[in-house]
Amino acid sequence: MKTTLIILNYKDSERTLTLLNKVREYRILDNIVIVDNASGDGSYESLKREEDGRIHVIEREENGGYSSGNNTGALYALKHFRPDILFFANPDVFFTEETAEVMAGALERNSGFASVAPLVRQGYNVWNLPGFPGVLMSLFLILFTLDKKRIRAGLERHNKELSEVGVVEGSFFAVDAGKFKEVQGFDERTFLYSEEIILARRFRAHGYKTGVLTRFRYDHLHSASIKKIYRSSKAAAFHHFRDSFRIYNKYYLKTNALEDRIFDICWGLGYAERVVYDLVLSS
Repeated sequence: MKTTLIILNYKDSERTLTLLNKVREYRILDNIVIVDNASGDGSYESLKREEDGRIHVIEREENGGYSSGNNTGALYALKHFRPDILFFANPDVFFTEETAEVMAGALERNSGFASVAPLVRQGYNVWNLPGFPGVLMSLFLILFTLDKKRIRAGLERHNKELSEVGVVEGSFFAVDAGKFKEVQGFDERTFLYSEEIILARRFRAHGYKTGVLTRFRYDHLHSASIKKIYRSSKAAAFHHFRDSFRIYNKYYLKTNALEDRIFDICWGLGYAERVVYDLVLSS
């Protein structure tokens, strides 16, 4: 079983190097591919110095967002290393080698699953694969957080080794490389947000499951890279949320004109909620 870890960097080489230095000796990782998403701040040059036989650094000419950046890394890995398992990690996470080993083993033993992740220690990284009502709920920060909290409580209560779920957050997870290639990876029409939702829906359309390992954990500084770019604002990046879910609604849920109008209204209310949230935090 061959594995590759893909780390997507955008103007966050310090955190990327921190993660790299923690995992570079993990024997479970045959190769590590770092994709610099056209940072333009010296990140690529700094990361390029870390290259060796296992660590590979590639640079995109333009920043196409999370989906295209990670697809670039995945295609590079599939072409050069032919891995069985692909790990995707944001720079602001940390995971142990044991956790990675269990993730890879779970995919190897359970052919019906295409993707797995541990539970995150900070917050919530699992939710239901949304239909249109679920999309509307996800626009509202408090409602969506409460629903994810409820789902996590149920997973921890049952405490199965591997539980099927709807979606796992894109900050850290593993996929069966063959199944990832079969569904054509991430949808590059999205720039930020909904990438993992669309991937989970693509897997489900091909008869594959998404799972969570409830007995294992990883650490996530929760969008530290995004917060660095958008100055810790919940509202500033929210237009990407709208744009990505319009793609999800149109191409995956096949919404009609009325539903699209309802979505836009709810997005506006969700944006207002985040503006208030930012004001409260800054006061």
